[in-house]
Amino acid sequence: MTNVKERILQIPEYKGIGKEKFFEEIGATYGNFKGKSKNSAINSDVLAEITAKHPDINMNWVLTGIGDMILTEEKTSNSSKQPINLKVREAEPVLQRMPSVVTTDNSGRDNIVLVPVKAAAGYLNGYGDPDFIEKLPTYSLPNIQNGTFRMFQVGGHSMFPTLHNGSYVVGQFVENWVKDIKDDRVYVIISKNDGIIVKRCLNRIKKYGSVYCKSDNRKEYPSFAVLPEDIIEVWEYKMHLGFELPNPADLYDRVSDLEAKVHFLESKTNKTLPNNQ
Repeated sequence: MTNVKERILQIPEYKGIGKEKFFEEIGATYGNFKGKSKNSAINSDVLAEITAKHPDINMNWVLTGIGDMILTEEKTSNSSKQPINLKVREAEPVLQRMPSVVTTDNSGRDNIVLVPVKAAAGYLNGYGDPDFIEKLPTYSLPNIQNGTFRMFQVGGHSMFPTLHNGSYVVGQFVENWVKDIKDDRVYVIISKNDGIIVKRCLNRIKKYGSVYCKSDNRKEYPSFAVLPEDIIEVWEYKMHLGFELPNPADLYDRVSDLEAKVHFLESKTNKTLPNNQ
């Protein structure tokens, strides 16, 4: 099974283009696609240049190995319309994006890169830097496949009791924010102003021009809106790794207090009613 870089190497061979010329066209170095370097990270700018210079190449095949290398005539004609769509997206500031950097294992599957709390500040500047991403630890998790995933460490208590401080959230990359951010689901949002935030979201991009972010611990952490132009990446919650079990005592205490309050109100009401009622 080939990985992303090995599949890219097949393109100049298929088209009969010299490798040096091909990699010069897409702004990459041939040496980074062979030997030990073939398992290193690849910048999304390279993928964008392949699409621009060779619109007949099936990018789904490049990234996943699924399908054919060359798009059908119908798909190729559709891809030629992309520049028009890009102009519309720039006007809306809502983009359909790809991750800036993707890393793969020896089998060509995406690694799950971990962004711990201590690396959160650096991630805001290094999310598009292959050298920075390669220094972060990577993992493989069961049943996490067919997509691009990243793992972020939760810092703070804003999502308590759903997510504890220090737990890890595995998120799947969200390309189309308008369509794919669903109400009341948990997302990791990489924001220029707020950093890495884990929140339950309401998608109000079309209606109010923002994503409304809610904490599960709403008594202590107020909700707020994030503008699409301030968002760098969005990752949808798929699973989390925790080291503490939720304590049901808090819920039981609330229910017990509610029962006592209802009983108190009922007894008080009965005392005030006339005897014939």
